[in-house]
Amino acid sequence: MLKRRIVLVVSLAFVVLASVVAVAVAAGRPEPACACSVEPNLRGPAQDAAVRFEGVVRRGDVPGAWTLLTDEARSRYGNLARFRPVFDRLGRALREADAPRWLAVDEEARYDRPSPVVVVGFSTGPARLVWPLLVLTPLGRIGDERIDPEPRALRLTAVRDGDGVRVKLADGDPERTTFVAIDSAGRDTRPGRRPVAEGVDRLTWSIPPTGPILAIAIERGPSGPRIGFGSTP
Repeated sequence: MLKRRIVLVVSLAFVVLASVVAVAVAAGRPEPACACSVEPNLRGPAQDAAVRFEGVVRRGDVPGAWTLLTDEARSRYGNLARFRPVFDRLGRALREADAPRWLAVDEEARYDRPSPVVVVGFSTGPARLVWPLLVLTPLGRIGDERIDPEPRALRLTAVRDGDGVRVKLADGDPERTTFVAIDSAGRDTRPGRRPVAEGVDRLTWSIPPTGPILAIAIERGPSGPRIGFGSTP
């Protein structure tokens, strides 16, 4: 009987010791990475691509710019001669702006084809649009971005409305549209919005920006984004 009790006590001791060791080992292990999804970085490469494209245009390198275009843009222009007027207008806009800033304002991650990123060039004091670009960004292939210098347009008007901005989409779908605002100092915000009438929204801020505002509308659709711009005095 005594022998049986000793065996039982020893067995329990081993169980307790094994449990303590297991807990200690588990406590010393690093936490596993979370299973949450991480959005890819699309805006940085797209902005860099816009800067490279600007450099090519400033050098007057039409063939170099042609090689950076999206397949759809090249198909739309057909050849260098038909692309040249757009290239010249872009060059004039860049020279007049002197040193524009490029800002990615919208992106849509796609894993089966290049992701569309809307990048706008703007100047400050007051905020003014220089040129919009659509940059197709392939995941994991930095440097292979392609650019459409004339993305599909969305008609937008913007007027001051007290401490907010009233925007009107003449031909857009408000349900698919988001807004970005840039103030005279170059700060970009995602304002709140309140429907006022059909196709009309009032953009609002907790701390309203002062001075002129550049309002940007991005409508996502099955054929890609459409982009509209409106400036307030």
